[in-house]
Amino acid sequence: MNMLPIKHFFFPCLCASLLMYHTGCVCSAHKELNTKSAEMKNIHPDLYLKEKTISVLLDRLSLKDQEIGRLTDELHSARVIIKDLKSDIEKLREIDVQVEEKKKEVDSSMAETISVNTQEGTPKTEPTTPGGEQR
Repeated sequence: MNMLPIKHFFFPCLCASLLMYHTGCVCSAHKELNTKSAEMKNIHPDLYLKEKTISVLLDRLSLKDQEIGRLTDELHSARVIIKDLKSDIEKLREIDVQVEEKKKEVDSSMAETISVNTQEGTPKTEPTTPGGEQR
């Protein structure tokens, strides 16, 4: 008979001890939950600031990307202009060479004309002596 009262008390004692254990766990879990909640409240402003910083950096990156595109277009235009200017310079060099050749032709033809005129225009006379007598 001694066993019967122990059986009657064992189940309620077991339930009471489990209830106390779970209550303790719930209290410690509640404390951990409060701690985590406080940490999240502290982290939230930092997270907001980092999100805002990322947004600003993305905007700046977009602006830099647009600037790179604009500068690439300008570089392409400058290359085309340089190519055209090189072509113009080459044409001017060819014209300069042609002008120099024409100038040399004119100079040589003028020299020939002058020498022919000089030879035709001077009468052939015999040398005279200082006294005015001819030989």
